[in-house]
Amino acid sequence: MRVLRLAIVFLSIFLFVSPDWIMAEEPPKMEFKPKVSGYIEGWYRLDDSDLSNQTTAAKKVDNEFRVRRARIDVKGNVTDEIGYRVNGNFDGPSPASGSATVKLWDGYITYKVNPLALITFGQFKYPFTLEGLEGTPDRIPVLRAESINDIASKLGTQGGSFRDIGVMASGGYKDAPGLNYGMAVINGKGINIGDNNSEKDIVGRVTLSPINGLTLGVSGYTGKSQDETNQMLEVKESGYGIEAEYTLKDIGLSIRGEYVTAKWENWNVATEAAASGKNQEPKGWYLQAAYKPQPLPDLQLMARYEDYEKDSNTPNSHLKTTTVGATYYLKGKTRITANYLLRDADSSTIVTAQETDAVGTRIGNLFLVQMLVAF
Repeated sequence: MRVLRLAIVFLSIFLFVSPDWIMAEEPPKMEFKPKVSGYIEGWYRLDDSDLSNQTTAAKKVDNEFRVRRARIDVKGNVTDEIGYRVNGNFDGPSPASGSATVKLWDGYITYKVNPLALITFGQFKYPFTLEGLEGTPDRIPVLRAESINDIASKLGTQGGSFRDIGVMASGGYKDAPGLNYGMAVINGKGINIGDNNSEKDIVGRVTLSPINGLTLGVSGYTGKSQDETNQMLEVKESGYGIEAEYTLKDIGLSIRGEYVTAKWENWNVATEAAASGKNQEPKGWYLQAAYKPQPLPDLQLMARYEDYEKDSNTPNSHLKTTTVGATYYLKGKTRITANYLLRDADSSTIVTAQETDAVGTRIGNLFLVQMLVAF
């Protein structure tokens, strides 16, 4: 009986006052819930360009209210390694376009090999230039620089939207020298479009941060495609960019600059179509500064100067733009921004500018008010 009583005592101790490692609870299982975000962006646009020679009434409109962009973004993980993103684009009509657009913007799967290598497969923003990779809520000016918008977005034989379909490896090392990279193999045809040749384009960007607040980067692109009507005619394209940005958070100051250039072989810039023996060689740069005054941390002032040459083979094809603006942040990235663009265009009719149907010397100044709500 004594042995039995001792056994009962030890059993009670084992069950009710056992060590933590015996009674420890299982760690909670991680939940992989999708994250829904997005933004809506409304504008007032006032165009001082000479639109008198436009042939349709819509192209003569010099001021309007616009729902410029709306995005719904869903992303998340299904495991620690496998992730996804689906981003829908709901854009209002551009000047004289007459209709809104609905497109798949981003649609891709990611696989995290290790902290230095993330594999992305699907339709994504390709790694080329600093401002080209920035989304609208992250960009200080309302518009991208003309050189970025007209060169970086049109790689992939005028594909547009800074996006393409393919596979990309990206990653980085947070400690000094702060290496980050992205390298992609893409169709080179643009978004929501199937490839029209067996060749693939290669695009990449590498950045370094040698000191705190300073980022230096370089981008490159090479590829070619076939003309839709003449399968023997190849349109070859190449481009590169260099960038620098210095941010002093303590005083609210940031300075950045970029230079980008490209070459399209067998491409006629005037007709925007493939043409044997014709080349387009655009190039441009910008310098931008932004400042948040210490007494008013929700206010940000900015100024940018840019010089873009539509084609170095075409005389008088420069567009020089000075942008000044102010932004008031209401909460997070939700804000109100006003920009005034002073534009000086050369006489060539190939010179175009964002948010106007005027060309050449008919291009005038532009005033924009943006209200952006991010959620």
